[in-house]
Amino acid sequence: MLKLTFRFLAMATALFAAGFASAQDSGPLIDLLIRKGVLNDQEAEELRAELSRDAAAAVVSTVSAGKSTNSIALSGRLQVQYAGVGSDQNLPDANQIFLRRVYFGMSAGLGAAWSVNFNYDFSGGNFDKAYAEWSGYFGAEPVAFDFGLRKVNFGYEEYTSSGSLKAIERSPVTRFFVEPNNGRRLGAASYRMGLFLEGGEANVRKNRSTGLFYGAALTTVNRTETFGDASVDGAKSSSSGNGALNQMAVWTNVGYSRVVSPSTKFMVGAAYGFLPDVGGAGNSNFGRGHDISEFSLYGDLTVGRFNLAAEYLAAEVDGVLAAGTVAAKPSGYWVQPSFMVTEKLEAVVRYSEVDADGRGIRASDGIRSAPALRTGQRLEESYFGLNYYFLGSDVKLQLGYLTGRTSEGATEKVDGLRSQLQLNF
Repeated sequence: MLKLTFRFLAMATALFAAGFASAQDSGPLIDLLIRKGVLNDQEAEELRAELSRDAAAAVVSTVSAGKSTNSIALSGRLQVQYAGVGSDQNLPDANQIFLRRVYFGMSAGLGAAWSVNFNYDFSGGNFDKAYAEWSGYFGAEPVAFDFGLRKVNFGYEEYTSSGSLKAIERSPVTRFFVEPNNGRRLGAASYRMGLFLEGGEANVRKNRSTGLFYGAALTTVNRTETFGDASVDGAKSSSSGNGALNQMAVWTNVGYSRVVSPSTKFMVGAAYGFLPDVGGAGNSNFGRGHDISEFSLYGDLTVGRFNLAAEYLAAEVDGVLAAGTVAAKPSGYWVQPSFMVTEKLEAVVRYSEVDADGRGIRASDGIRSAPALRTGQRLEESYFGLNYYFLGSDVKLQLGYLTGRTSEGATEKVDGLRSQLQLNF
């Protein structure tokens, strides 16, 4: 009887302790109860799980005003980067240490099927995502619908998280296709407002299990990042005389993931995008009937410590050549082998090439931080790097050397060093 009373008292004390701030750790108390014979191992595990659920529920009920909220998670990313890149055109070199990204985000679960996700980059002053999601099943098929702002599933390297990039910055061909239209780049992917469908299990899309995945989206045709961009409505677009903002872009993608063993896996996929009225020469022909059609093919293979990823991108941009009567067909690719030399040290090489086919391209259009003066039609880049994973990608140090060259129209060479320290939480 005494032992039973003591057990009840001890468990009540543990439960009471769980009500304090999350910094209070009940682990030592549970370990003491095991040593005293009050709890066995199974009872201890069940108690730990119950305390964890109660503590999480207490936090959610404290910080959330929504009665249906059942989970809240905070996240962040800090990337401190150095760029030392120069040109052979007697331009001032880039030689700066700067905050590449300062992300702070939150996700919350509402009921069994709904969630909301925010991520804001204080360094760039723009959203990384801000959308609501419904996830469930159509029959036996897992699906998710996202409503709001996020990246479209076009461009494998672009859609890869910035925290998982092995070459610090994305390749010139990716940046030429997806970065904002400056008269040469296409601005034809990345952040959009819209409705997004994701089919297939999440682990399949992340190459953690075997299966088919697919997606589709209906979005604004223009790239969307800031508060102002995200809140532009039809009336504002019409009053500004920019009919292109009232158009909708269509996106589709499909892929297959196969996990052969814990150390051997691969993924292949394809994507297509159609963007009406944002083609033409330069960036002053929006709303004039010039469209962009584009597609992507990609693959990612891991065998033991070796990884090989590659992607091919191509587009047809109406109204670029021959006084607006002939389409340009820019294209390009990147190939990236990498090898884990040790459990923490990784060697990376990437080669990228892009042909602007009449749009024109400068080194700065594809190579971030590069000073540039001359416009050609082709840009090549080679990157050689080392990554050191102190705590996986949560604490990662990267160092790389790059060299690039424009040609076909005007020649300019750039090269330099880039490094980055990343911390995720």
